[in-house]
Amino acid sequence: MIAGIDLGATQVRVAVARSDGRIVATARNRTDALRTPRRVVVWASDQILRLSDGGPVDCVGIGAPGPTDPARGLLVNPPNLRGWKNVPLAALLEELIDCPVHLENDANLAGLGEFHQGAGRGIRTMVYVTWSTGVGAGLILDGKLFSGAHGAAGEVGHMIIDPSGPLDACGQHGCVEAFCGGKALARELGAPAEQLFDRAADGDTRAVARVRDAATHMGWALINLSNIIDPELIVMGGGVTRSWRQVAPVLTRVLRSSPFIKARRRPSLRRARLGDRAGQVGAVEWAREHL
Repeated sequence: MIAGIDLGATQVRVAVARSDGRIVATARNRTDALRTPRRVVVWASDQILRLSDGGPVDCVGIGAPGPTDPARGLLVNPPNLRGWKNVPLAALLEELIDCPVHLENDANLAGLGEFHQGAGRGIRTMVYVTWSTGVGAGLILDGKLFSGAHGAAGEVGHMIIDPSGPLDACGQHGCVEAFCGGKALARELGAPAEQLFDRAADGDTRAVARVRDAATHMGWALINLSNIIDPELIVMGGGVTRSWRQVAPVLTRVLRSSPFIKARRRPSLRRARLGDRAGQVGAVEWAREHL
């Protein structure tokens, strides 16, 4: 058996799978309810052992919010997880599970999940953008996950699109997440970002206007990504997909507005297919790659 863990600012999800990647059992909990990194690790290890019926687990993949240091299995300093600075996540779990544990950025692994089992099947070069509490991306280049020299590739949320813009939790001014991230939107509106996306989907005028404004800024980010990566496909996932009817036309319009990105090389745009399963599917696939 193998296992995958999807650690987010809101929830932590665990999946146990067969060696072919087929998930056979899952569990989840609220991250804040577990309170500390140690308690999260203990809960996750307990679930893996329970869901595998006490049988041997050969490998575990973990997706966690960046920045991460995959080589050292270290969660460095994620802006949306307070108190999680320099947490040796892989080592802590290995002590309890007694098998190899491989850490990666959560957006990277969600992208890997969509590539193998979701909207990116059959594609060789794609960008997966997750837009929810934060904004991140997974880069699949020529069929392989690319995480960069230090494991920090794909931090789309921290690309600066207006240096005179608002301050983000990462310490930068005017980065994508400051304009589009669910946390920033929630602070501005005094309500969870999920409610904003739901209201926009229901046609609430104010919510629609704010989501469209955020989508315009995201569209500029997609232009930058297209010029750097030249992907065949951009897959959009996360909570924003609840407002897909409002968001997709704006993203498409902004992408088409670039005079530099001609139609023949303009990437296709698709909604993610795995929903909130993408992270755990990707974590399982990451474990499979390390068997």
